[in-house]
Amino acid sequence: MSSSLQYMVDSLPFLLEGAKITVILSLGSIVGSLIFGLIIALCRMSSNRVLIRFAKIYISFFRGTPLLIQLLILYNGFTFAITPEGWQAALVGLILHFSAYIAESYRGAIQSIPNGQWEAAYSLGMNYFQTFREVIFPQAWRIAIPSIWNSLIDVAKSSSLASVITVPELTSIADQRSASSLIVLPVLLEAALIYWGISTLLEWGRERLERRLRLVK
Repeated sequence: MSSSLQYMVDSLPFLLEGAKITVILSLGSIVGSLIFGLIIALCRMSSNRVLIRFAKIYISFFRGTPLLIQLLILYNGFTFAITPEGWQAALVGLILHFSAYIAESYRGAIQSIPNGQWEAAYSLGMNYFQTFREVIFPQAWRIAIPSIWNSLIDVAKSSSLASVITVPELTSIADQRSASSLIVLPVLLEAALIYWGISTLLEWGRERLERRLRLVK
């Protein structure tokens, strides 16, 4: 067995430990982004001018600036008041960043539902929140799945930027292992394959969810 191949085998347990942190960070960010993105979308579609302005600025800022800069601001920019741990800054940064994209996916899907759906629900005595929860959102969710799921896959891949703020996730471990041995390409390819596996699982989850929603439609 060549030295490079042997080193890849030896590195695998370390990379898998880093992958665990990547998965945990990604899952937390995904859940947070789905929830906060919906809140931002509802603010964007509200009749309150302050909420609309807030949502517009929020979406513009987080979509218009690099995620890496946002992570560095959260990790280093507030040390005069608070010093967050790397994983805390990474989790908050990923949620804030991808909520802006997911909010627009929600908004587009919700606005695609005909107004007649709202009017029909109101005529049955349902209020705004009942109509949204029981009638509008289930339909909008089906429409938004492809766009939102692309953002969720991007969350998993973008979690690699957490390595810059000392989070010992997959990219960070791969970089350390390759730097310590000068066997760079094999270890980075190994890490890339793990990321590919994570993305493939997420894509498989999307297909399963879409099939299930088609069955219950």
